[in-house]
Amino acid sequence: MNFFDEVAGVWDKTSRCDAAKVAALLAVLQLKPGETVLDVGTGTGVMIPFIRERVGAYVPVVAVDRSEEMLRVASLRHSGAGVHFLKADVERERLAGRFDAILLYSVFPHFRYPVETIFKLVTDNLYCGGRLLIAHAQGRSHLNAIHRRLSNRVFSRPLPPVAEQVGQFVRAGLTVKSFGESEESYYILVCRGDCGDPAGE
Repeated sequence: MNFFDEVAGVWDKTSRCDAAKVAALLAVLQLKPGETVLDVGTGTGVMIPFIRERVGAYVPVVAVDRSEEMLRVASLRHSGAGVHFLKADVERERLAGRFDAILLYSVFPHFRYPVETIFKLVTDNLYCGGRLLIAHAQGRSHLNAIHRRLSNRVFSRPLPPVAEQVGQFVRAGLTVKSFGESEESYYILVCRGDCGDPAGE
């Protein structure tokens, strides 16, 4: 059993979410009523209520995770939220469908191929003009310290300074709309730009 399967049952007790920080990060994504959302690395579905609050009760939301136990907990906790839960590894598999917005909350350091994976999600799964947000409600130093302590249990890469990560995305042909980091957060907003660009249709 992998690390996230092992901790799924206690995750929400040990990793409490700060609603104010989450709201500030989601403000960057600028979700609007009626927009469709792909929640990558949904875990126990912590972001689902925040997404629903912004897009509405009946808009399609797809929540993806590669941990079967995390998805089981999420589907039980949010059984009435009208969310489609999907077990998939977005690094190895291509997902069907396009969305107005893609959210990656507290999952990005666990990607072995971060630039390639983000490029694939933008290209394959965003509508033209759509947005993808990489977001953490903790600072880079804090996150890297946590992941160092867990290095023998779960794969993670150290998060680089946000400007360095943005540079990698831009060199790969992605359009970065905004980014920032502080002692309490880290985010990058990627857009699917003109349909004639490398990440367009």
